[in-house]
Amino acid sequence: MTTRPIGPGLSLQDGLEASGMSMNELWLRQVSVGGSAGSLETEAYLLGLLVPDPHQYDVLAQALNEHFVELGQDHPVAYWDAVVHG
Repeated sequence: MTTRPIGPGLSLQDGLEASGMSMNELWLRQVSVGGSAGSLETEAYLLGLLVPDPHQYDVLAQALNEHFVELGQDHPVAYWDAVVHG
């Protein structure tokens, strides 16, 4: 099962690639914004091996989007309600 944006917006995988962050940095950032996934679980979500629940998906998207805001960019990663699940 994969998730991809319905309209404009990057997937989690594309967001990570565009961010230049490592998987470990994303894991640390998602914990700092309320995520509960372990590092291996986070990697499995980004590789499409596991599908995060809506909350965890949004936490990962938020962690990525906050990084983009720090870089002076908008929120390019789509949130759960803007993706196709299937």
